[in-house]
Amino acid sequence: MSGAGNAPCGLCGGTGFVILEGGGSTRARPCLCRTAPPATAGPEESLEAARVPRRYRECEFQNFDAYGEHALSLANAKSVAMRYAEEYPLSDRGLLLMGPPGVGKTHMAVATLRRLMVDKGVSCLFCDVQDLLRQLQATFDRQSGLTQLDLLQPVLQTEVVLLDDLGGRQYSPWLEETLAHIVTTRYNDKKATLVTTNYLDEPTDRRTPTLEDRIGTRVRSRLHEMCHLVPVQSVDFRRAVKLADHHTIPGPRARSKEPA
Repeated sequence: MSGAGNAPCGLCGGTGFVILEGGGSTRARPCLCRTAPPATAGPEESLEAARVPRRYRECEFQNFDAYGEHALSLANAKSVAMRYAEEYPLSDRGLLLMGPPGVGKTHMAVATLRRLMVDKGVSCLFCDVQDLLRQLQATFDRQSGLTQLDLLQPVLQTEVVLLDDLGGRQYSPWLEETLAHIVTTRYNDKKATLVTTNYLDEPTDRRTPTLEDRIGTRVRSRLHEMCHLVPVQSVDFRRAVKLADHHTIPGPRARSKEPA
């Protein structure tokens, strides 16, 4: 992102992005000096490099539908995520997508990563928090062949990281310390972080733990500083699809295959 002699680029000042204004909106496009992905690298290669699970490889803004009685909440969350990708990196704050399971939080987060990678050449990483924590604990065994540094380096250094399913593991001091190290390091380095979580700040049921209960006070406080809160309210889409499939009347061909 610099010119000859390591001097800052005259177009972007070394940020890697050129700010465009017009039509009452502001957005950022990659500067010509920014190192872009190889021309042969398409969306699938970018998603593979970002470790996005295959289940979510097709997630885009175009195929995310705002539906049902909570359509307004879904449409607003989608609009916020799309605008974030369009304006990146005008703000180094990330997004905290918060809502019950099955409402499309991971879909929107991956769609945001896709837009950043494909349209802007941004280096991104999908991180399943529970999987990362299990791998970190495995390093306690000296014969595992891995170190915590090996596992954490991509999470700490990648330009944009998605921490998926934050709060999924029961709280412990070690968990809070580990998460605090990740979010604080990224915050201090001004690296944007996207987060999805099923836990709310104020659950309707008092018996349900809050996000702070699951990740600790320090980590929740830091997330207030480093992420814009995006509430996502809807019914569980996965459950709705399962019920719809269960009640679907099989057609003539399906019935003809049933035993007499």
